[in-house]
Amino acid sequence: QRLAAGDLSARVGQPVARRRDEVGDLARDFDAMAERLEQLVSAQRRLLRDVSHELRSPLARLEVALELARRHGGDSAVEPLDRIGRESRRLDELIGRLLSLERMSSRGLEPERARVDLGRLLGEVVADARFEAETGGRTVSLTVERPAAVRGSPELLRSALENVVRNAVSHAPAGTSVDVAMAVAAAPTADREMALITVRDRGPGVPEAELDRLFEPFHRVSEARDRQSGGVGLGLAITRRAVEWHGGTVGAMNHPDGGLEVTLRLPLA
Repeated sequence: QRLAAGDLSARVGQPVARRRDEVGDLARDFDAMAERLEQLVSAQRRLLRDVSHELRSPLARLEVALELARRHGGDSAVEPLDRIGRESRRLDELIGRLLSLERMSSRGLEPERARVDLGRLLGEVVADARFEAETGGRTVSLTVERPAAVRGSPELLRSALENVVRNAVSHAPAGTSVDVAMAVAAAPTADREMALITVRDRGPGVPEAELDRLFEPFHRVSEARDRQSGGVGLGLAITRRAVEWHGGTVGAMNHPDGGLEVTLRLPLA
């Protein structure tokens, strides 16, 4: 159960592993499997971190070379140089997300906690999303039931909210609206109140079998759709890590009237 919950250090250990029967064999095999799993996951995280750090230096040099090329290039070079700049920024953003995901996967991550006004933060995120949505003929609405605050990291919370809202905007058809709402509800298993944030688009939705996997790193529901939107399957994974770090939960469902609805639940301060 500990291993299934993500504790890769879980071992059966002694004295069960010393037994000379089937239970002892099972215990030794389990410990060997757990050891191998821990090594593989640690190696994967280390690889992501190291590669991401190493890519930052050549990207910085590429930006400098790009600016020099803009100065010396003619009018015919403007369009391809702009394209290089966009792809460079996209790669830099991807590296940043990889590093954020690696830091949140590490047990050592402990950002400073502060009191965060969720309504105000959500308003800022929606204002930025509206600017982006207008270029595609979409709108973003915001409804806040009443003020609410959580205790946590403003940066992590902003990233979590931005990823969900931008994901909805990128998949919303032209001429439609993305609805963002915040309410307050009682937690199902405690007296503490929870902030309930919902983000709904009016796109094609997601196959039911894929809903539980939306928040896994690098998972893509549709290769063609995510390529068109520039997605690589990291935004929602970062959202889940950030929300769980704050003691909350995140989930997704297909709305009965069409589109995908993502719900974030965060315990109030």
